[in-house]
Amino acid sequence: MSVNPEPRPTRSRLPAIAALVVVGAAVGFVATRPLGAPAQSTVSTSPGGSIVPGIGIGQAAPDFVRTSDGASLLTDVDGHPIRLADFAGRPLWIVFWATWCVPCQEEASDIVALYHAHRGAGLTVLAIDVQEPTSAVRDFVAEHGIDYRVALDASGDVRSLYGGWGLPIHFFLDAGGVIRDRSIGQLTRTTMESRLASILGD
Repeated sequence: MSVNPEPRPTRSRLPAIAALVVVGAAVGFVATRPLGAPAQSTVSTSPGGSIVPGIGIGQAAPDFVRTSDGASLLTDVDGHPIRLADFAGRPLWIVFWATWCVPCQEEASDIVALYHAHRGAGLTVLAIDVQEPTSAVRDFVAEHGIDYRVALDASGDVRSLYGGWGLPIHFFLDAGGVIRDRSIGQLTRTTMESRLASILGD
């Protein structure tokens, strides 16, 4: 008894099959990207490629306050409120991070080193931890010898206000509070230096 061969896909089905292969590959690529993968982009995008609302280059950085009552959305590890006005008149490097974020861990020593190298030129740094317990942040700060300002964004509202995707995210503000550069993802020390030049004038 003869067996009929498996029917081949008709031409009408081929475009649909090809589209499914492309979509599957794209979904697989996005799903396997680490949250804090190194990147040098200055455009805030989601993994799907859509623009994420947030603050862009050339815009004034928003203060860390609730619009309803003007209360600060950030505190330091001792519970004291932090406002953007605390850094007025000085170039400011803001980095959003978390203790569990591997790229954040890897770049912490470089941030400390460059803060020490440029604080004589007026550089200030504010590391904003996103939605973690105070105890975890205290331990990380002690372990990595961090001696610049560290803030707690307990609600995640400031992170959402500034926009972007993943962690870490860097914002570089000039002495007038205007964002002159920003980057999503881990930075090398060389790239940090080039970004700082936009606010230090080196």
